[in-house]
Amino acid sequence: MPGKIKVKVLAGRNLPVMDRASDTTDAFVEIKFGGITHKTDVCRKSLNPHWNSTEWYRFEVDESELQDEPLQLRLMDHDTYSANDAIGKVVISLAPLLTREAGCASTGAAGGAVLSGWLPVFDTLHGIRGELHVVVKLELFSDFNKYKTSSVGVQFFHCPMIPPGYQATAIHGFVEELVVNDDPEYQWIDKIRTPRASNEARQVAFIKLSNQVQRLVGLKAAELGANAVVGYQQDFDLEGEAGVVARAIGTAVSIKPLPNPQPNNLPPCTQQSERERDKCDKDKGSPKHARHESFGGREVGSSNAQNVSLNSSSTPLGIHRRSSDSDLSVTPKGGSQNASVGNIGGGAILRPSMNSNNLDMLEYPFLTMTEFPPGFIVHIGGTVCSRSVKLVDGGGESAARAAWWAELRTEIRAHARALRCTAVLGYSERASVREDVCVLSASGTAAVINLDCDLATDDTVTVGDNAEEEESCGAAHVPYSPGAPPYRAELAGCGGCRRARVPTVLLATCAKPSRLVSYGKSVVVTAVAARGRRAPPSAEPGARDLSDQLPFLEYELHKLLLAKLRMQGANALFSLQTQVAIGERCVMALASGAAVRLAALPPPAPPRIKASEKDKNAMEIQKALWDTFNANKATNGYDVAPEHIPNGVLPECEGEEAPALELCADKDTCVLELDEAEDVETARALAERRPASVLMSSALRPARAPPHAFTQVWRARIGGGCQAERMVSSALAAARYKLRRLQPAALAAPTYHLDLPDDEIQLVVSGTAIPLQDPSKLEPAVERNGNQDDDDIFALDEEQLAKSPPDQVEEKNNGPGPGRVALSSGAAAGAGGAGRRVCALRLLFVRETTAVRELGGLSGFLHTFTCEVMAIVRAYTAALGGNALTSFYMTQLMLQDNAHKNQGQCLLSVGGDVVHVT
Repeated sequence: MPGKIKVKVLAGRNLPVMDRASDTTDAFVEIKFGGITHKTDVCRKSLNPHWNSTEWYRFEVDESELQDEPLQLRLMDHDTYSANDAIGKVVISLAPLLTREAGCASTGAAGGAVLSGWLPVFDTLHGIRGELHVVVKLELFSDFNKYKTSSVGVQFFHCPMIPPGYQATAIHGFVEELVVNDDPEYQWIDKIRTPRASNEARQVAFIKLSNQVQRLVGLKAAELGANAVVGYQQDFDLEGEAGVVARAIGTAVSIKPLPNPQPNNLPPCTQQSERERDKCDKDKGSPKHARHESFGGREVGSSNAQNVSLNSSSTPLGIHRRSSDSDLSVTPKGGSQNASVGNIGGGAILRPSMNSNNLDMLEYPFLTMTEFPPGFIVHIGGTVCSRSVKLVDGGGESAARAAWWAELRTEIRAHARALRCTAVLGYSERASVREDVCVLSASGTAAVINLDCDLATDDTVTVGDNAEEEESCGAAHVPYSPGAPPYRAELAGCGGCRRARVPTVLLATCAKPSRLVSYGKSVVVTAVAARGRRAPPSAEPGARDLSDQLPFLEYELHKLLLAKLRMQGANALFSLQTQVAIGERCVMALASGAAVRLAALPPPAPPRIKASEKDKNAMEIQKALWDTFNANKATNGYDVAPEHIPNGVLPECEGEEAPALELCADKDTCVLELDEAEDVETARALAERRPASVLMSSALRPARAPPHAFTQVWRARIGGGCQAERMVSSALAAARYKLRRLQPAALAAPTYHLDLPDDEIQLVVSGTAIPLQDPSKLEPAVERNGNQDDDDIFALDEEQLAKSPPDQVEEKNNGPGPGRVALSSGAAAGAGGAGRRVCALRLLFVRETTAVRELGGLSGFLHTFTCEVMAIVRAYTAALGGNALTSFYMTQLMLQDNAHKNQGQCLLSVGGDVVHVT
């Protein structure tokens, strides 16, 4: 048998009262894996039971089953004369343990990977109901079968960059997978089984789907010769009765840990010397070795294997270039490679690696990473996006869904080629489903990349000579010929080198390249556009209507986003996210990103009003726009003195007085026409002065305090696009108010989830606040950030602060203290200390309640559920040996309520990278 699981249940605590007569509980645990179930003894009349048995419950299973199936611990209350009552469940996915165990098995370390700790018992109807102290051990045996269907040995990272503490030796390219299955919620048995049984069946089914998709993505990465997948994104499309689609995309890479002295307090299986790690990579039993052996290739991680590394200059072994391979519609075919690799289907082809020679040959030269080392991005062409409206049929098939996404990817690649770009960075995919109509969106940033740059994760840049200065603005230069652009583009001279051409506005889905010089702060900018629907939201008429509305919606959103960008005094937007929400009577689109003022791009002019001179209303709006524009520029630090502005070219309207009304016929991107009442309302909304949410300021640096994750929920009646705009602003303002005790603090780029259920608009905002310290006020900032606990709602009194000994403050500032787990949506767990990645963690929860009003409405219900989920995530992170969870995400798959029945239901997917910060 390739794998052995050993489980021990030690104790429970804080269990609910199940026996009203004695106010106690007769607890026992059912341990289930696959089709095998074990039971512990019954611990009589105790709310804090201890099972004295030292017995290990064993399961011997296959590797692929270990990856797909979760371990389920069901806590029960024993009843003598009636059926046993369910208290709750602990569902453990073994994928995180498998990643660590692969390293242990290859080095011959005894004991295997261990998960040990107190895990909350979760019930889908009542939330957390106590905790169980569980120990789970996993041992793997060497497997020489090259046709195996598991991907053990491939690590997964959610962080959108090469993980800190690792160095990339090769980037192999884009990997994707898609699985369609039935949704247990829509099965006939649901009509007769209890809500708890139905919810648990759904939760387990989704966890299995999640594990299965990860295993298949790992297989594809192993076939490419990679040992890790970074920028891993996983999503679920709920298609109702048609089923559920689990999708995953990522970037396959070969990585090796940087030589670092390992501290003694790291979790098991991470205290390995470099020699042991190298031995681990070269082990004959690893999946990538088996796959390379089958086509005569050499080891990827070894120093002499240059055939697939980035720095190589020769075509990889077994790949012959053909003239037809560069065609957009042609996939590299089986005839162009001289061997195939055994897979589930038996005929998977080894695809080319992503190096300089065969970048054009790749079917999809996409990278899901958003942050790159200096020098990797040569030129940014701009954002490329593709959308498609599809009608979901009754029986969902994987091949049909995969073909839909393949169409979008081919179109994205064509757009990137038109911009003379070789790759697409920050690539992501989204789907929005309403009844049987589905909108698929794919977006990324077309760019020219340098695969021969140093891929070490060192971001320090020294600008000394002219060559370096030229490189500092190179990413902003247009990659296409300025004389014959692929579309009508407004170009200007570069403010850095003064030779190349740059766009007047730059939009990108990736993070800002570290070498691009910018002024002031980064500011969160959001825009919402809405259009009414003219047909019912389902069937073919609804799909056709939606398809007709999308181009106009895109245009309105783009126009509003550019106007808001200019109003902030910025000329570039990074980390751009867009999404479409379909409602009964309208369709909405939301865009958000981090606005910056780049030195290489020309300074923006304020939006102008186009109306008649007699219109006093327009004159007032024009003056308000002018005042707001100047105030925003000053606040954000974008009001650079004229001598510092490159080229010395200033816009005509930079005088003392507000510019005159625009009366010319031709339109510009920064001209607002006041034709209708809606336009006047939009112009007034732009003129309103709102405090911007700052992402990061160059004057302040991160404090050595753990970051604070937050989630905010808003729900209101639909009242048009302007109301949605106000709602987005108020959601961020409320989050800022709740986090006011952290000041000064920076905001990591927040994520939005927009939904339109039943004539209402629902917005979920989640993000991370990073405590900062002002160099001029170092001591007070340290005190304020160091002495607050993660779960405090109110600030501590000054007396309590004074009583804290100074050494306690220092200890808390060095990262998360003992028993505390920090959650961060960024790739790092704070400013202080180095962290070693332990494994990736992904969990899925279903929660239902019949007391929505008692919990404070739907928003209160979701907040309660979110707090429970964060507590469970922290417990799992600690049990796996970590003290921080980076690249943390919380995706809300479904949130709905029935006001008449006082009923609510929610489905959440959470995850991140478990890190041990020293």
